[in-house]
Amino acid sequence: MHVIFLVHGMGSSTPGWSKSARDILRKHYKPEKYAFLADFAFDAHFAFAEINYNNIFDRYLVEAGKQADKLGRWSKLVDPANQVLNGLLGRVVAAASTPPSKGFLVTHIADVAFFMATDLGEHVKSAVASQIAARLAKGKFDPAKDSWSVIAHSLGTRVMTETLQVGFSAAPGFLSVGKARVLLMAANVSRLLQEIVPPVFNAGDVYRNLVYPSNGPLGVCRHFINATHRLDPFAFIKEFDPPATFGDGNALADGLYHPVKLATSDITDKDVHALEHYLEHPAVHSTLFRYLLPGTGRKQATRQEMEQAMAEYHQATLAAQVTNAWRARLQALKDEQFQKLEEVLGIWEKYGDLLA
Repeated sequence: MHVIFLVHGMGSSTPGWSKSARDILRKHYKPEKYAFLADFAFDAHFAFAEINYNNIFDRYLVEAGKQADKLGRWSKLVDPANQVLNGLLGRVVAAASTPPSKGFLVTHIADVAFFMATDLGEHVKSAVASQIAARLAKGKFDPAKDSWSVIAHSLGTRVMTETLQVGFSAAPGFLSVGKARVLLMAANVSRLLQEIVPPVFNAGDVYRNLVYPSNGPLGVCRHFINATHRLDPFAFIKEFDPPATFGDGNALADGLYHPVKLATSDITDKDVHALEHYLEHPAVHSTLFRYLLPGTGRKQATRQEMEQAMAEYHQATLAAQVTNAWRARLQALKDEQFQKLEEVLGIWEKYGDLLA
């Protein structure tokens, strides 16, 4: 059995959140669409394991609200002197306490604020590692015949970067079950959070730590897929785009790193940042299917199959409830300054306004 862990990003994720993503993968996993899938039945070959950590943020948001008048001295602050982060935390708490309290600032940006400004990152990583370890425990997972992979999204890409870094550098960790077959990072913010704010929970340089693909004993996976949409403001800012020296220096040369860059015209829904929006794209799900299956990845969709899949996808873009004026506003976000944390946060809030 091949276990696929689904790790959510920022947002109001609750248990069961992954059903829509799983349904999209199942919808497109069809031998009549991609013939190379014929020998591996979806439900017989794959088992999904949903990872949750948003409840940690929700619980502490309530606690922070009770201490809103003294957040500057809050014991959970990692760096009380960081005025930008602490100011953001204060805005989040104030917004959560003022109806309507479920705006983009509270549902999405708050997660980043808590992860960066407080010690919750350690709680999150511990919770994620525990959930993964429980599913890969002896009796539930046999490394001799089973395999595992990870699909991480948005803030979840940074969470998994740090979790895997620790898990593969400390014994027994994840070393006892072997590497993941595939690590799919959708809307990867790991480099962004490293560069915009000095990393609080340091996993090392994201281009030079242990989180890379390799055929050798090091690294955390066999294949690393990185999906970026050109208009996703969480992905194009400080884009994860590794150099030739990535990892052990062989990942790119050996063809183990697979970047999937979606065009500005590829929009089927307003929320271009959503995991579901990424997985609907043929270039994303066909690449994922290719490397999830046993083997080297030589079996893949034919050119004719990809042309047909993209033709169907483009029909969906034409049917999307997105006006040209809205597209122009989304495109304009790329023209803004985003060198400083406060500038990045401003762009994210404008994106949230576009979804309202």
